[in-house]
Amino acid sequence: MFNIEELSLIKMYSGINPSRDSVVVAMRDSLPYVEEEAIRATMTNTIRKVNAMTNEAFLALDLSDTFERTGL
Repeated sequence: MFNIEELSLIKMYSGINPSRDSVVVAMRDSLPYVEEEAIRATMTNTIRKVNAMTNEAFLALDLSDTFERTGL
C-alpha cells in the first residue's frame, strides 16, 4: 500500500502518539513550505492514502525500521 518514501513521511510526522488525523494535519500544515515538487507530490499522495485508511489500519502500520530501510 505504501512505498518506503511514504512510510518515512508518516514516521516523520507521527510524533510521540501517532494518530491518522494528526499525521494528516501535520503533513497538510507543512505542504506550503515544501518547495521540491517531487516531495510535495509524495506528501499529497501519502495524505490521500492515509485519509483512505481506518484508524485501526493506521495504527497497525509497522514503522519501526522505516529509517533503517531508507538509510536515513
